[in-house]
Amino acid sequence: MPRPEWSFFMLPEDHKEVKWSMSFLRAKFTSWGQIIFGLILVGTAISSVGTQIAAYYFVSLVSALFFTSLFLSSFFKPKLSAVRSLPPTPTAGGISFYRVTVTNTGDWPLRNLEVFDHRLPYGLYYVLNHPEQRTYIDWLDPDQKTVFTIAMRTPRRGSFIIEPLMAGTGFPTGLIRSTARVTGRDQFIVFPKLLKVKDLALDLQHRFQPGGTTSSSKFGSSNEFLSTREYREGDRPRDIHWNSSARAGKLIVKEYIDEYFVRVGIFLDTELQRFEKHLCFEARISLCGGIAEDLYNKNYLVDLFLSDSHSPHVEIGGGRDQFSHLLEMLSAVEGEPQVNFARPLAMMKEQADGMSGLVLLLKDWDEARAAFVKTIKELNVPTRIFIIRDKPLTLPVSDLAVTVYSAKELGYKL
Repeated sequence: MPRPEWSFFMLPEDHKEVKWSMSFLRAKFTSWGQIIFGLILVGTAISSVGTQIAAYYFVSLVSALFFTSLFLSSFFKPKLSAVRSLPPTPTAGGISFYRVTVTNTGDWPLRNLEVFDHRLPYGLYYVLNHPEQRTYIDWLDPDQKTVFTIAMRTPRRGSFIIEPLMAGTGFPTGLIRSTARVTGRDQFIVFPKLLKVKDLALDLQHRFQPGGTTSSSKFGSSNEFLSTREYREGDRPRDIHWNSSARAGKLIVKEYIDEYFVRVGIFLDTELQRFEKHLCFEARISLCGGIAEDLYNKNYLVDLFLSDSHSPHVEIGGGRDQFSHLLEMLSAVEGEPQVNFARPLAMMKEQADGMSGLVLLLKDWDEARAAFVKTIKELNVPTRIFIIRDKPLTLPVSDLAVTVYSAKELGYKL
């Protein structure tokens, strides 16, 4: 789940207390029930300032109706099962729909049945009046199934845990719902937006990769047959040349030319201090995903290095699932108040011989980052640096390999 961004202007439903209150009212009361509950609160507040007994008549009548409905609802608890089918992983900034298949497992029909999420996590929001949403049904016979559609707004990327789905019936009074949890918790991932830049100018050359086709997943510039030789322990069975083996009376394997291909490393600065606005931080993550996609679509191998001490080094190339894995990692990045460049620097030094280029996405240009870039350039790998920042840089920069963008210039907004 993304780290909450606290602000005086944050949405009311981003506050835990407000979100809990809204979820409670929606789960326990129908629309009319919420009106009656509000009348009780307002009537109590008005009548409590006076001493006339008659002032309490209305409040007492409405309260009696309310609590009678609450008592009756306890006899109509729904019995049902449900399966929540989450959609393919969406990208931040849109509306996502998922389906819920509900089966009435009781002996009696269910009337006025409604399903709803219970306390969506920070970063996901209800879309109550969307035309494609269907969360209510008047009647559901025993053993009958129906499919509901629930809409969620997904403005932020993240790895979320969705609470169990709730189902409730307002029968018999239409004021109080009798509810039941019908599913377990589910993980829901939202990929970051993918931003592009036009000036990713790197002199990328093919580099030798030890291991050839095994490490590159056939993404190199050469995969040519070289010769045959006797089988050695550890050789792949698919490389056995069966015709030659039959003639020689022993296993013969094919040898290939080791591959040369383009391999680009991307370093992402994940610093996010407490109370810092998230705009530029999220823009860095989105730009990282967009650059990785462009490189991946060109059949380049991509290495992702994060300054986050909890995230591993990731290599992709050879399948769309691998790129999805990279986006999943970017979705889960929460940021750190202070980063240590020693760990990613050590990993990049290990991989430098096979690197065709490096792209660095930085938060600022200060002494620590300037020293980091200086050490990177000593590796003799073509390097391109992007700084995403809405404020002036801490130190002036004159390096031609450095480009500074604001979130607005990249077209990013939350």
